[in-house]
Amino acid sequence: MKSTKCFNSDAATDFASGRDGEKLLLSYRADASLSEEDDRQLRHLLFACFPYERAFLRRRFLKEQPAHRWIVCTEKGEFVAHAALHEKMIRTSAGELRIGGVAEICVSAEYRGRGLVKLLFRAMHDWMRERKIDFSMLFGQPKIYASSGYALIGNELRADNALARHWNPFCGKPMVCRLSNAPWPSGMIDLRGPTF
Repeated sequence: MKSTKCFNSDAATDFASGRDGEKLLLSYRADASLSEEDDRQLRHLLFACFPYERAFLRRRFLKEQPAHRWIVCTEKGEFVAHAALHEKMIRTSAGELRIGGVAEICVSAEYRGRGLVKLLFRAMHDWMRERKIDFSMLFGQPKIYASSGYALIGNELRADNALARHWNPFCGKPMVCRLSNAPWPSGMIDLRGPTF
């Protein structure tokens, strides 16, 4: 079934994916605007990419529902790539800081190797810069995200552990991409909620 919203967005951009000149469409979507069919397709894509995360069988987010999404669709309306963004106010040793928290980046297996992740990052980074968000943050592997401008940070982190219902240090690979000339703060970072 074709997802017409994917093709009627004012923010949609056609581009060739690089194989056989197939056209794909990149669009920004507010999470609240997704239809039931969009939800079904997105959950299907997320579970196909993250089969160990059974939460995607029931909902389109893992820990916390994001406000913003970028989706790549085929001409037939099939979702083939996705990235979510949380707007967050975090606490740092230098005070409050507004960041974009990137989550649930995925590309359908048959569309990998076509630069779709870089395309998603360019669109998200441009969107954040327009809104004066100085940093994009994610939790991932440096070998995957370094080429998109992300670097490991050494700050001590606190995140809400929803299972234990208490604050605890996060043990992962937090990475940040600078979107302006602002320096990343040193010291403790409190995410004021779950990781994304």
